[in-house]
Amino acid sequence: MKHMQTKKLVVLSMMAAIAYLLMFFAFPVLPAVPFMKVDFSEIPILIGTYLFGPLAGVIIAFIRSLLHFITVGASIGEVIGNTASFLAALTYVFPIYWLSKKIQGPTGLIGGLALGTISMTVFMCVANYFVITPLYMWVLQFNLGMPLAKYILVGVLPFNLIKGFLVSVVFAILHKKLLPWLSQKTHQLNAHV
Repeated sequence: MKHMQTKKLVVLSMMAAIAYLLMFFAFPVLPAVPFMKVDFSEIPILIGTYLFGPLAGVIIAFIRSLLHFITVGASIGEVIGNTASFLAALTYVFPIYWLSKKIQGPTGLIGGLALGTISMTVFMCVANYFVITPLYMWVLQFNLGMPLAKYILVGVLPFNLIKGFLVSVVFAILHKKLLPWLSQKTHQLNAHV
């Protein structure tokens, strides 16, 4: 049993490290908000969640955000950004996991990816309107140059829809090719314990 826990911990740590590294391969998708960048760090979180359950997803997302916070610089802006990234990842990952487990097959996966994208988008719009952006503006003396509601409509909303779509497409491809193999390896690992 201890051997299995050690291997599981190693896999979770590797997924968190991959997620952390993927954060550095970020790119902007909207000229109106070039500081908002898409990365694919949710993919290892999703894979870990599929293999080991929701708690594994939380652990991977937390370690990813903590590593990013530590290495990029411990500033109040990074606390806000990494907390927002952590919560956004969970609001994206959990609906996908839940629906694809409830409805097996491609329908559950596609529905889950759509639900995860919508869930993340709604959460980030509400959180940016009431907490995240006002906090950035207050702490960093950040000026949007436009009303907050417009910023949400032209920046946060389309950005999260685009990010959700791009991450979903990549995960759907990996899900078909990689996840069955990883699941088989996980079952083999459990059988040898």
